[in-house]
Amino acid sequence: MKSRVAVRSVVILIILAKPTSGGDIRINGDGLNRVYGSIKLVNIHYQTMQMDGYQNDELFYCGTADRLKQTLTIDNCLFEFSNIDLFDCTNESGAIGGWPYGASFFITNSYFRNMFHPAQWWGSRVFQCKHRIDTLWVENCTVTTGGLTFLQQNELTAFAYFNHNTLVNNKKNWLLGKYYIAYFVANNIFVNQNWVGEDTNVTSSGTNPDRSFTSTINLDSVDYQDGVVVQPKYYASDSSHYTDEVNPINMKVFVSNNVSYNDTLMSRYYHNEGGAYDSVIYSYPLSYLDWAGLGSGPWKIENMPGELMNSRTKAMFTKYSPEDGGGFIEDSTWTGDPHTQTPDIADAATADQMAKWNQYQWNDPRWPVSSNDIIHSKYIYGDYSPMTLPGIIDGTKTDAVTYMTTLRPGDQVGIDRFTDLTENFSQSTFVSSIDEMPVGSLIWNDADNAVYLGRSAGFAGSMEFKAVRAAYLSAGGNPDAVREVRFGIPEAFALDQNYPNPFNQSTIIRYSLLQRSPVTLTIYNVLGQKVETLVSAVQGAGKYEVKFNASRFASGVYFYRLQAGSLTMTKKMMLLK
Repeated sequence: MKSRVAVRSVVILIILAKPTSGGDIRINGDGLNRVYGSIKLVNIHYQTMQMDGYQNDELFYCGTADRLKQTLTIDNCLFEFSNIDLFDCTNESGAIGGWPYGASFFITNSYFRNMFHPAQWWGSRVFQCKHRIDTLWVENCTVTTGGLTFLQQNELTAFAYFNHNTLVNNKKNWLLGKYYIAYFVANNIFVNQNWVGEDTNVTSSGTNPDRSFTSTINLDSVDYQDGVVVQPKYYASDSSHYTDEVNPINMKVFVSNNVSYNDTLMSRYYHNEGGAYDSVIYSYPLSYLDWAGLGSGPWKIENMPGELMNSRTKAMFTKYSPEDGGGFIEDSTWTGDPHTQTPDIADAATADQMAKWNQYQWNDPRWPVSSNDIIHSKYIYGDYSPMTLPGIIDGTKTDAVTYMTTLRPGDQVGIDRFTDLTENFSQSTFVSSIDEMPVGSLIWNDADNAVYLGRSAGFAGSMEFKAVRAAYLSAGGNPDAVREVRFGIPEAFALDQNYPNPFNQSTIIRYSLLQRSPVTLTIYNVLGQKVETLVSAVQGAGKYEVKFNASRFASGVYFYRLQAGSLTMTKKMMLLK
């Protein structure tokens, strides 16, 4: 009797963007969807390019109603194409405000394919959120040919967790952000990261004080003087500095069982071995861009492909190691070829096309090639056409089925699982010492993926996360790691103990709601007299925090009472001046 591996269906709904009345589908100038609030997408194949070939800069413009924190949840989805952002959670135009009041991202078991902007390096993002992020959770995902794939900026991400992901041929930085309290990067494959490089014009421009190139693992201290924006609870009571929670000595950083590989095909075309571009004058690629008013060079292009860690990040791992009382741990980083079944660079001709396109972006007058040439090379995993549904039709695997001319009633179109695609990024060279699974995304192997899915349900309660955290602690990590990780919709109605407690001047009260209801949060003294109402509003399901400023009250015991509909909870706190 043959055994069958249970694999979850990938696509239930296929979304295609078809322009009507001869016009493109656009809102707010250049986006496809506008959403106020949180977003959850499960079991969806989204062809984000319109069927006529027009590509909106943004797929979703994301805003918030009533100044609430928002959550993006993506699970078991296939996205194709991204011009600038799939999810714009910043919206710098200010039209709907982005997510400035806190955000959480849970992106799991998905594939982001053909993420390529032919006219620039920085686009092709899964999301941008230049605001404070509470939780950034990315697990068992693959991204090919992205740009600034997960774009943060000069604001704090309290907790970041990246486990079992595969990122292939990322033009720029897979993660643009360097400020964290907890940062876990385990069991990932990074291939050809930042392959377009950076030039010395950038590091000398004054915008980068320590003149460090951006690296795959890129960290910095959260410095009040540098203007890093943090969540309200991490500001001191007088807002003149940050609390000790963001001090680097208290950070929890675990980088373990990752592969960082740069294809040898890149040496000839990027390091110019053998003088591939100019055998007489230069031994490296050149930039003719004027980044900061310093002139058009030419400037030397370096850090290509990107390094694993820049000097600043290396110094932090040394300074804040467990031996010195810190929580920074890095081990088991492999630099060999993972030998994925589908190679990251098909052949020398593909590498040559990548290099020529890159030189064109650097404004090199010697290489005036078309930006579109690379789209039709083997750099793209597919034909870069919205008229094509990758996967199967009538049970036959194919990569170029033009469904409008081929589809017949009763045909099965699309993919049941990611292993129905023609590319396959599974590998068997590197096995994790954390969970004994192959390193990288497991969606490319049905048997391994089934085992992983059985271990990973429930986010913070999953066996996968617990294994990563246990490995960190066993290596000498900070035992207080991720004590405050919070995940989307709560599992129960709850009123947490205030923090700090006892407190002087001010404290934070946190609570969780299971459903939308009228909410009051009230402070009482020991005589049972109401002294202040902190909240009186209708609120949706979620997790909340409120600051109680007690500067005008006397020292002593106080009670805080939460009522949401018919549910009530009360707790005690101590004010000491």
